[in-house]
Amino acid sequence: MKGKTTLIAASALTAVLIATIITTSEKAGGMEFVNANTPVPAVGTEGGPAFPLSAQELDTWIRGRRVFDRDFHLDDGLGLPEFNGDSCRSCHQAPAIGGGGGLDLNVSRFGNDNGGAGPFNNLPGGQLAHRFRRVDVPGREEYDPMTADVFEQRQTPSLLGLGLIELIPEAEILMNEDPMDLNGDGVFGYARMIDVGGGVMELGRFGWKCGVPNLEDFSKDAASNELGITVADAARGFGFTTDADGITDPEFVQGDLDDMVFYLRNLAAPPRMASTSALVALGEMLFTTIGCATCHVPTLQSTMGPISPYSNFLLHNTSPPGFRGMEETNAPAGFYRTAPLWGISRTAPYMHDGLAETLEDAILAHDTEALAARNAFNAFGGADRAALIAFLEDL
Repeated sequence: MKGKTTLIAASALTAVLIATIITTSEKAGGMEFVNANTPVPAVGTEGGPAFPLSAQELDTWIRGRRVFDRDFHLDDGLGLPEFNGDSCRSCHQAPAIGGGGGLDLNVSRFGNDNGGAGPFNNLPGGQLAHRFRRVDVPGREEYDPMTADVFEQRQTPSLLGLGLIELIPEAEILMNEDPMDLNGDGVFGYARMIDVGGGVMELGRFGWKCGVPNLEDFSKDAASNELGITVADAARGFGFTTDADGITDPEFVQGDLDDMVFYLRNLAAPPRMASTSALVALGEMLFTTIGCATCHVPTLQSTMGPISPYSNFLLHNTSPPGFRGMEETNAPAGFYRTAPLWGISRTAPYMHDGLAETLEDAILAHDTEALAARNAFNAFGGADRAALIAFLEDL
């Protein structure tokens, strides 16, 4: 781990130079993907609205898409003084704006777990080791990545369909909990509850460790931690209201944030391919038979009717024994939210660190609670393996 940490530290000057070049060139020429006249994809398609919208709602959705796509610059307050990108779209762009990102967009987290003996401690300033750093803003001088002894990459997940996840009643998610494995299937999924202030606990739905309850929280957290942009209100514990860059706070205007949240809440989930192939039907049956559907629950009820994210939105330990990684309150190292599988074939790479390049690699990377399912997949002949992969590619 120290070797990787040293490599990151040694590249700090390069990161500063890259950040300066990027922000300068983008201000000169602009890098946005969309504008007010960019066509809106059809309802229910990737990058399009989830529902039919009124003319007024569509105007808000289009404004929100532009905010999501906006390139922030130094005089907008970009950087806190560190940042991972200059726009939301810079990481969330495939297969459509609002989607996921490639391995090159991974972000890094550092911590210290005392050589694996524990306890886990955050570094001063938090876990994030940002990709870029502003040289004109003071701060974080106390941050020394050489004090870290554990390092973890985080892959950029797709945001398509997140609004539908907000519409799942809390009780629908909690009914799938089994933290004591009372049914004896070796799966111990549990919901993560988040303190949003004053001891008020809300269900975590978003993020690799279910650390964020809703999309407004999610947007504020990303604005400050990924872009270094301050927000108007951080009372629930997400985002930052002030920084030291001299730009008037909040740097993210509340009306713009509201438009972007509306856009995200009304961004369609990836549509299923809906193949009628017998191979896909066989793969779906095998998916359930070997236990994949225990965590990747095919259908959940929302306030708008049934949806098919193929997740239970619970935390599970699918990491190998002895895994060392980031810890958060009520989310130990190795525990991650069950990733939704809708659109999975179009959002490679896979797993929390993006190190699984193919769907088969992703299956084989599962361990602990998912070990029995992985072993069953390993026991398949070539035809059954192909069927299961064909089913996943159809989602």
